[in-house]
Amino acid sequence: MKHILGICLLGTMLALAGCGGDGSSTPTTPPPPDGTNTLFDAVKLTVPAFTATTSAAKTGAIADPAMMAAFQLLRNYTYPDDEGRVDMSNIYKVMWETGGHLEEAPYRCSGVPAAADAAITCFAFNDLLGHAYTFGMSEESGGYGVSIAYATSGNEKRMLCSYKWAPEAAEQICIGVIQAAYDAVSGDISIRFAQAVQYPPGSMMGGAEGNGFALRAEIDGNSATHAFELKMANNTTSLVGQGVSRGAGNHFLFRCGDAYYSVPAEATEDDLAALTPTDLAGVPDVCAAYKEAVSAMTPFDVNTDLPSVDLGDFDHGAAGTPVRYLLF
Repeated sequence: MKHILGICLLGTMLALAGCGGDGSSTPTTPPPPDGTNTLFDAVKLTVPAFTATTSAAKTGAIADPAMMAAFQLLRNYTYPDDEGRVDMSNIYKVMWETGGHLEEAPYRCSGVPAAADAAITCFAFNDLLGHAYTFGMSEESGGYGVSIAYATSGNEKRMLCSYKWAPEAAEQICIGVIQAAYDAVSGDISIRFAQAVQYPPGSMMGGAEGNGFALRAEIDGNSATHAFELKMANNTTSLVGQGVSRGAGNHFLFRCGDAYYSVPAEATEDDLAALTPTDLAGVPDVCAAYKEAVSAMTPFDVNTDLPSVDLGDFDHGAAGTPVRYLLF
């Protein structure tokens, strides 16, 4: 998984034609300040960001598979401090890499025919946000690639981004898609994320038969109130949750199968390691407001709802890898 970190090179993108398809190569608005990443910041204000408390040499502190999956997805990520320690199985790492492109989109884009998300994405699942896009940009170099569709609607920024990491395609190929919508006035945010990593047959990690892993997440919430709803799954673990992710005394409730986890809003890695699951009847009063809703949520099925490790859910085919991400 550490090899996936090479995707950070996607940030070195070429300037494309000016927005609106007028052929201008001069940006109509200046670049954002270095480090600006509105979408990344909004996600951090919406869902939990668990603080890592163990040393690099200490492993296995979180024995519960559900809490370990949650930690991997939602561990706090700070650039550049966590480069080399947090990979693209973490939603904040993903949002750092892809959210920066949303900042660049207004002045690094070209006009494309208006199209709905379902018509242009390589992501085969049906949980897209139902948006249309009129601008796009793409870049590929040395096995790295990114492509982004972009639109605004009032105060809402919309992005559909896909990426590829395959500098050594014979050893590892990573394909991911993330769709996001964020309203800077209301604070409402929605994220759809899917990623698969393939270790081809004969590779060091894949062995004779090949191997890989996949993950998927849905997030809806509000960056102002910190209320959120989450669905996520990795290769073997699927969980759902709802609650408030910030503020002293606030909690959220996760469920994995019939096991429920009441989590303090300011939880750390050590807190997750110490959690003991309960059944529905044992959910504490601090999460009473969420227990019925969380109980009724339908989790992802790890057998049918995750992307194929063979990358079959990212279709189209492309030079150098079995798949093509968004290209205009």
